[in-house]
Amino acid sequence: MKNGIFILLISVVLPISSWGQIGNLIGHTTSISNEVNTTFITEKTDSKAIASEISLLAQSITKNSISEEQKAKAIFLWIANNISYDNELHNSKALQKKIYTSEENVVRHVLNRKRALCGGYAFLYEKLCGEVGLDVAVIHGYSNEFATKVKRSKPNHTWNAVKLNGKWQLLDITWAISHSRDGGPNLFWFKTPAKDFLKTHRPENRNWTLTR
Repeated sequence: MKNGIFILLISVVLPISSWGQIGNLIGHTTSISNEVNTTFITEKTDSKAIASEISLLAQSITKNSISEEQKAKAIFLWIANNISYDNELHNSKALQKKIYTSEENVVRHVLNRKRALCGGYAFLYEKLCGEVGLDVAVIHGYSNEFATKVKRSKPNHTWNAVKLNGKWQLLDITWAISHSRDGGPNLFWFKTPAKDFLKTHRPENRNWTLTR
């Protein structure tokens, strides 16, 4: 999106039910303005074409990056500045069923619509980072007050971890956008210290607390 980051409705993250929208259908499993055109990606774009364009996009985003951290941060910022929060998808069960059939289909629609929910952000980050040699995990869990006050049968949020210099680091693009600072993504949510991340995020797999 050329106009940069959008303004989310409030400074507190919305209660995103990513697992209800993704997991049940798929299963477990500094500002940058890159002028990268993804409008050619449509609902009918085939898998090989999408993979090729994701690779080109990743290379374009990180063309001035050298270290692993620079690449990871460049991709983090590009997504936060170019992909808006998808309120339409959040509120439409029919659209969720159409889009959340596979991770590939989610990423296809994110690039086509230029919008995402937390799972879309996380899957796109994983795909782009993979193209530049970074190991990334997609983590499902619970966010905000739901982390401790409400016992849920299914996670309600999705985020990432990226391995930098042999150490896993936590990040949340959705929260970087919804907790924006000075008109841009909040970089507190990139490489967030594990003890701070745990105050608002509880992974379904406890190993991803990264506190041990």
